[in-house]
Amino acid sequence: MNKQESPIRALRLWLARTPEAGALVGFLAVYLFFALTAPHFLDVDTQTGIPTTQVTSGIVAIGVAVLMISGEFDLSVGSILAVSALTFLQLVSINVPMPLSMVVAILVGLFMGLINGLLLVWTRIPSFIVTLGTLQAYRAIALTGIRGGKIMRYADYFSEPPWVYFHPVVIIAVCALVILFVLWLGTRLVPGAIRDFQTATSGRLGKLVMLIVLVGGGLLIIGFVAYPMLHQFRDLNTLVRVSFFDLLNGQLDFIQNANARMGIVWWALLALIFTVLLRYTRYGNAVFATGGNAGAARAQGVPVDTIRIVNFVISGGLCAVAGVIAVGRELSVFPLEAQGLELEVIAATVIGGALLSGGYGSVIGAVLGVLITGMLRTGLVLLRVPAELFQGATGVILIIAVILNTSVRGGNTLFSLERFRRRPTPVAPVAQAAPNIKEEA
Repeated sequence: MNKQESPIRALRLWLARTPEAGALVGFLAVYLFFALTAPHFLDVDTQTGIPTTQVTSGIVAIGVAVLMISGEFDLSVGSILAVSALTFLQLVSINVPMPLSMVVAILVGLFMGLINGLLLVWTRIPSFIVTLGTLQAYRAIALTGIRGGKIMRYADYFSEPPWVYFHPVVIIAVCALVILFVLWLGTRLVPGAIRDFQTATSGRLGKLVMLIVLVGGGLLIIGFVAYPMLHQFRDLNTLVRVSFFDLLNGQLDFIQNANARMGIVWWALLALIFTVLLRYTRYGNAVFATGGNAGAARAQGVPVDTIRIVNFVISGGLCAVAGVIAVGRELSVFPLEAQGLELEVIAATVIGGALLSGGYGSVIGAVLGVLITGMLRTGLVLLRVPAELFQGATGVILIIAVILNTSVRGGNTLFSLERFRRRPTPVAPVAQAAPNIKEEA
C-alpha cells in the first residue's frame, strides 16, 4: 500500500465499517462550528434544549432507521403520530384512565404499522408508494377527528392535571430497575466497543469516540434516574403526587437553568434497547440480511416478509409512543400534527449513515442525525439566519451524506487518489512496414 494513500484508506475503512462514523464526524463539525460562531450556543439551556426539542423526531427516527436497514420506507410516520396522539387525548377527555389511554393509543399505532406491512407484502408494491397512500389515509382520520382545523386541548376538559400517587418505595424500586437495565445494556455494548477499539488496525480514534459516546450516554441516563431515586430516601412515609404528563415529558428541575425534559430519558432508553436488538440478536441479523440481499436471506431461511411486517409494526408503535410523549409536553393535539415529519426523519436517518438501498445503518447514527438537524435549527436561529434556510442546510448535508455513504460502501471513488492522478496519454502503436517481396522471375 502506498504511504501516501495509507491515511485515506484508513479513513475510508473506518467510515465503511462504522455506520455512525460519518454522522459522528458531521456532528462534531456542526457542533464546533456553532460553538465558535453562535452566541449562547454553549449555554446550559441551549445544550439541553436541543435534545429536548428533538425527542419526538428522535423516537420516530429509531423505527425509521430499523425500516431503512431492512430496505423499506415509511412516509406515513407523521400521520400515525397524529392519529395516536389524538386517540390518547380523546380517551383522556372522556375520563378513560391515563395508563389505559396510553396503551390503546400505542395499540392504534401498532395496528396502522401492521396495515402498512401487510399491504407491502400482499401487493408487492414498493413501500414508498404504499406508505405514500397511507400517509394521506391516516391523515384523513386526524382531520375527521378534529374538524375545522381546531386544536384539541386538555385544558378544555379539565382544570387540574391528571395526578397520580406513588409510594416512595415504588419510585425507588422503579428507578433501581431502570439503572440495572441500563447497566445490563452496558455489559452488552461496552465490552464489544472496547474489543473493537483494541483490535482495530485503523480508525482507532473513531472507535474511542464511539466508546465514549456509549459510556457517556449510559452515565447520563443513570444520573437522570438516580436523582429522583435518592431524593425519595428523605421521606419514606409520604405519598408522592406527580402529574402523569410530567412522567411522560415533564420538566427535569434538578438541573439548574436547563431545559431538559423526561422525554430525553425515554428516547435514550429506546435507542439503547434497539441498538442491542440490532447488534446482538438473531432478529437484528435478519434485519440486516433482509436489507442487504433479500433473495440470499430468503435462501438462508430468513423470513423476509415477516421481518418487514414486524419492522413496520415497530415503526408504527414508536410513532405512537412519540405522539403520546408529545401530548405530555404540549397538552394538546392539532389535526396536522407532525406534518412533514417523515421527510425530516428520513433525512436525519440518512445523515446518520443509513443507505437508501438497505442493509446498512444504525440506531445510534440515526440519533446523531436527529441531533445534527436540531443543532442546525437552533444554531441558525442564534445566528439570526432566516428560518427558511434550515431546509436548505438540511438538504445540503443530506446530499453530502448520501455521497459519502455511497462512496465508502460502494468502493467508487471519493477516497481514491487514482482519479486525481494524471494518466499518460496513450500513444498509438506505429505500424511496421512490411518487407518488399520480389517475385522471382
